[in-house]
Amino acid sequence: MADVQLADVKKTYPGGFTAIHGVSFVVPDGGFCVLVGPSGCGKSTLLRMIAGLETITSGEIRIGDRVVNQLEPTERDIAMVFQNYALYPHMSVYDNMAYGLRNLKTPKAEIESRVAEAAQILELDTALLSRKPRQLSGGQRQRVAMGRAIVRKPKVFLFDEPLSNLDAKLRVQMRIEIRRLQRRLQTTTIYVTHDQVEAMTLADMLVVLNAGRTEQIGAPLELYERPATLFVAGFLGSPPMNFLKGTLESPVCVRLDDGNAIACEAGHAAVPSGTRVVAGVRPERAFLRPAGEGLAMKVELIEELGVGRLVHGQLAGAPMTVAIGPDQQLPGNETIGISIPADAVHLFDAENGRRL
Repeated sequence: MADVQLADVKKTYPGGFTAIHGVSFVVPDGGFCVLVGPSGCGKSTLLRMIAGLETITSGEIRIGDRVVNQLEPTERDIAMVFQNYALYPHMSVYDNMAYGLRNLKTPKAEIESRVAEAAQILELDTALLSRKPRQLSGGQRQRVAMGRAIVRKPKVFLFDEPLSNLDAKLRVQMRIEIRRLQRRLQTTTIYVTHDQVEAMTLADMLVVLNAGRTEQIGAPLELYERPATLFVAGFLGSPPMNFLKGTLESPVCVRLDDGNAIACEAGHAAVPSGTRVVAGVRPERAFLRPAGEGLAMKVELIEELGVGRLVHGQLAGAPMTVAIGPDQQLPGNETIGISIPADAVHLFDAENGRRL
């Protein structure tokens, strides 16, 4: 096993387009790092650079104690699981899993042992080993692709959106299996996804990317509870954070654009009064009140989720969502009251989007 270190890694294509702008982070030995961000943010490009499938323009990538910038993928001691599984359709499951080991001239007895061990870990029935990929379900194909990676016993696993082709129920199941597998094998893992729920539940460490730059790096709950930018605040969380525009009137008060005021925690004394801000509030941290109490919110839609409800509407000229429990009674009015605790308010600079 090994850690993975990226130091000021950049990728510029011919013609001048820069896809990755000086990304740096360290994935500790045995850690599970998730690269997350919207489509086109550069996360798959970054993963392919670590794998050696894309050249890097500048910077340094280390796997363990080796700089791997100039090494071929086969020399990096990594194993990659792709979105489309990349299985050989004419080969059996067994031969797909054994293929890489045969290329490395691994003794036959050891190949059989490693394939059997991987099949047992992934709960692939012995009968499946003789089948072709077309005879398998999507979940079984994904397990075979993972098995092909496991038998290599690499220093690093790389996953490129491996669950995006699966249905919602199977995606949840496979997510649990991947996390359980990584904890059992303790192999350093870097995983790419655009699904922020997947990212939050899998990662020890999140790297949030936006337009080829890192927005924030840290533990999932740290990023959720203290997002460094408006982008991170809006990207992590389902439903996303609510944003209300206003002006900082004092270190503990924001005057919203509709004239109402909300309290915020002390700690903004260095920020001048009159600064334009965006107040962020998680849906689960806002609370319903009877009409006429608190802030007035016009209700537009109520989503029933079974485990709770989402109340959507307008507050201070902006979209607002409030998450409530399944047993909480809704007022019958179109306009309801909302209260927001001071410790639930995240303040961001309206100009640069940075946390205040």
